[in-house]
Amino acid sequence: MRESPDQPVVIGAGPAGMACAWTLAAAGVPVKILEKEDLPGGLCRTLNFNGHLFDIGGHRFLSKSAEVNRLWHEVMQEDMLHVKRLSRIYFHKKFFDYPLSFFNTFRNLGLWESLRCIASYFRCLLTHPGDERTFEGWITNHFGRRLYEIFFKTYTEKVWAVVCGGISADWAAQRIRGLSLRVALREIFFKSGARPKTLAEEFLYPRTGPGEFYQRFERRIWGLGGEFAYHTRVSGLRHEKNKITALLVEETPSGRIFEMPVPFVFSTMPLPLLVRAMIPQAPEPVLAAARQLRFRSFLVVNVILNREHVFPDQWIYIQDPEVRMGRIQNYKNWSPAMTMDLRKTSLGLEYFCTQDDDLWRMNDVDLIDFALMELEKTGLAGRRDYVNGFVVRRANVYPVYSLGYEKHVGVIRAWLETFDNLKTLGREGLFHYDNSDHALLTGIYAARNYLGEGPYNVWDVNVDESYLET
Repeated sequence: MRESPDQPVVIGAGPAGMACAWTLAAAGVPVKILEKEDLPGGLCRTLNFNGHLFDIGGHRFLSKSAEVNRLWHEVMQEDMLHVKRLSRIYFHKKFFDYPLSFFNTFRNLGLWESLRCIASYFRCLLTHPGDERTFEGWITNHFGRRLYEIFFKTYTEKVWAVVCGGISADWAAQRIRGLSLRVALREIFFKSGARPKTLAEEFLYPRTGPGEFYQRFERRIWGLGGEFAYHTRVSGLRHEKNKITALLVEETPSGRIFEMPVPFVFSTMPLPLLVRAMIPQAPEPVLAAARQLRFRSFLVVNVILNREHVFPDQWIYIQDPEVRMGRIQNYKNWSPAMTMDLRKTSLGLEYFCTQDDDLWRMNDVDLIDFALMELEKTGLAGRRDYVNGFVVRRANVYPVYSLGYEKHVGVIRAWLETFDNLKTLGREGLFHYDNSDHALLTGIYAARNYLGEGPYNVWDVNVDESYLET
């Protein structure tokens, strides 16, 4: 690896890191990007398995940001599909509209359960029994206790492994702001047109998946003078007198470890890991705050089935508490080019987990067997349809919005901002759940601040820039 003390360094080639590097390189600043994986894109990579293409979770190209839309079109030109969004909740072998629609929901629930839900909603509307600081309280007050228990509790606790009373209401406000049973009723009877942001009905998608965008983006950055170092992991950041002086870097294929002098660092490392990587170590209050922040990890059992049709949605949410599976992606419904043979179907069976828990440690053969068993339980497909499959694991994917998390983030942020040549960005680096367009903006803004074109507050990039879902 060519080393230069004059190059600013970007840690991570995910959306935020790539956008930062591109903005710097386009301004004539030589930049080096260090990435522990073998390809750019982070969670937005696309994987090829036996000719079938798989995302790591499914990623829509959808943004209210003119800058991000311009970037996507500049890189992809016309190679983007306009996809009509269809994603529903699968509960007790029935499909429910997502976001919930009045008639569909109550038709599927039946008359008696529907009346219970309506009574629960009006009771909560009058009494506001929920603690609005928590996810449970926020949802209960906006939808009623009964609908909360049926449609929100199980899935949310699958994602976070925390009881909903221990999750900050920030999560509800960010995910489904503007949506409630009252809004749904108003839409039905008055056609107000004030549609919540969660209701986006169409999105763009690269014909062969989001990885195509990031590979083209990588070539553009190389062409502008940027440099990528893959299979390269940063394990430490040396600092002195409020400056990062060097990175401790490991080239994973060879095991070679060395120090890289740096003039400036843009980090997309998970915020608590960044704190723990500091040499000398951070002050104890900052370390204590980092210990209070945690991420949920993510694994996908990707399977190819010998079935032409399973369901018409791009993805569905699995609400049933009888299975641990949280979501299923159907990739040929994102783009027909994702599936080599349209007589077959490729699915991503998604699990939210904690690093080193029983699912995480399970070997791939047993995981595929377990996921097929759960798929069969749902009634959507069976083991007899299975052709082939593989497993993808990703750590530190979802920042957990536990009660009080923002105070811990604030302590860390205040300390990091004492460094003159270190900036954090991206979902993991800011401990903020967002979509790829939001991450791209944080990268662009962080680079512009470095170039003197700011100020931009990357910690406060407007969440209304994105349509956000889990």
